[in-house]
Amino acid sequence: MSDVEKLFEGLRSRRWEARKAAAQAMAKIGAPAVTYLTKALADENPDVRLIAAKAMGWMKSTEAVAPLIKALADEDSGVRKTAAEALASIRDAGAVTALVNMLKDEDWSAREAAAEALGSIGDRSAITPLMSALRDIYLDVREAAVEALVQIGKSSGSHLINALNDGYPDVRWCAAEALGKIKDSQAVVPLMKMVRDYDPGVRQAAIEALGKIGDSQAVTPLIDALKDEVSSVRWAAVKSLDQIGDPRAIASLNDALQDKNSGVRFTAAKAIESIRRRSPGLK
Repeated sequence: MSDVEKLFEGLRSRRWEARKAAAQAMAKIGAPAVTYLTKALADENPDVRLIAAKAMGWMKSTEAVAPLIKALADEDSGVRKTAAEALASIRDAGAVTALVNMLKDEDWSAREAAAEALGSIGDRSAITPLMSALRDIYLDVREAAVEALVQIGKSSGSHLINALNDGYPDVRWCAAEALGKIKDSQAVVPLMKMVRDYDPGVRQAAIEALGKIGDSQAVTPLIDALKDEVSSVRWAAVKSLDQIGDPRAIASLNDALQDKNSGVRFTAAKAIESIRRRSPGLK
């Protein structure tokens, strides 16, 4: 019996540590082990299928892409999720279509893994389905879709800007968050409008995004947001004004020192100090 065959038998151990050790060793062997791991992906025991998928991810061999795509349809949700995670490690564009289909999986953790994998691969063809994933009922899936769109980059920008007008607050919130992380300057004016959104979570996300982008034309709406009825929104406005660092905000931040919320007052004091430090000529 060859070493690879012995390791293959080790995948069937009842002990997790033994299965993991065998999988790690097979991953180090590389391409010659793919045949055995593919066979393990058809094992009747889901634990064996799962560790085989993990090993293929550790291996990062493109020869593992086809069997892993097949594993995305496994009856066990844990195996499906692990196969998606393995494909995220390999980053082969050939898996995009299957992963897009997986965004509709019945298990939310599998959908989350699919979104994360699409982000790792970074193929622009995944933008539209990832935008649809912003409507998922699970926050973890929506957040994974946001991060994936951020990884794809500014190619997602126009889609995300359009989503700021979506009727569903969670979609607007996700879009604003992603635009801030991408730092898309084209989003500044649309985000400024969102500072007046009826949903406080959306207002806060838009304000935080404007701070990350750092464009000084957002100073006026951010100053207005210091009077928002929701303390977390006011706090976000203070933080964003600090990030932008425009001295025009000093007077309004001084007023914020009287805010009824202690967190806003404390953050305003720090922001004033920070802006003054970055503006040597300011009295």
